[in-house]
Amino acid sequence: VSFRHAVELLRNDHFSLAASEPAPASVASPSPVPKRTTVKKLEVFAQADESDEAVLGRVADYYQETLSKTPEALGYLRERGLVHDELIERFRLGYSDRTLGYRLPDRNRKAGDVLRGQLQRLGVLRESGHEHFRGSLVIPILSEAGEVVGMYGRKIRKDLRSGTPMHLYLPGPHRGVFNVGALAESREVILCESLIDALTFWCAGF
Repeated sequence: VSFRHAVELLRNDHFSLAASEPAPASVASPSPVPKRTTVKKLEVFAQADESDEAVLGRVADYYQETLSKTPEALGYLRERGLVHDELIERFRLGYSDRTLGYRLPDRNRKAGDVLRGQLQRLGVLRESGHEHFRGSLVIPILSEAGEVVGMYGRKIRKDLRSGTPMHLYLPGPHRGVFNVGALAESREVILCESLIDALTFWCAGF
């Protein structure tokens, strides 16, 4: 496996990396021959027979889990003044760190091929297999029923190649309304240029 995949496997198993005393040479057993398998050791995040909205919801959940483990992304929130105890949970904020593919069945298995095709059709994965939002803070956009029907991504690094878009949406027609709950709770609505701006207002009490 790749170095990054190995790190994810070790994190998943909470494997202890503490050194242990080697066995005496006279009783040391020969090293076992490593076995290769295409069955993933990491928990698969979605099944191949779920609706588009369910799969997008699972992607959002995975990105939210990733955000909690990424100091760089959490630091970006603080730099933007997006600090509130309920912010991440309320709006299901997440981060794409390019590890989603490790949670998919391999493409040489039917489930992996079908699920990858669905994620490419939705725009979560590009035709190259790369994540569309890699390196981005990800904000789900919901329907009135609370289903994830769209996503917005904001790159958090400043050392990107010239011309790299900083703001991303899923391809195709935009669906859903961000912070749809505000429409039911308030008589006044603040319309912002970007979702980051809207979050800033929300953290300030609007």
